[in-house]
Amino acid sequence: MELRFNIPFQELLTLVKALTPKQRERLRQELDEGTPVQQENNEFIDFLLKGPVYSKEEIRLIEENRKSIAAWRTKN
Repeated sequence: MELRFNIPFQELLTLVKALTPKQRERLRQELDEGTPVQQENNEFIDFLLKGPVYSKEEIRLIEENRKSIAAWRTKN
């Protein structure tokens, strides 16, 4: 079961400031545990950005081929 709350940021900040130092440290550790997921996403994005790309000439050739195929299909 999942329970969600919409707490205004200022109210959340007030609650966090009311925590004991030990509770704040635990909260900080919990928040830091979520960081590796973002790192994995960044690595995946970098992988995609470093991948092969089409040149303008290749894109032009693909567009011409698509037009030719579309014309061929509709000639009947």
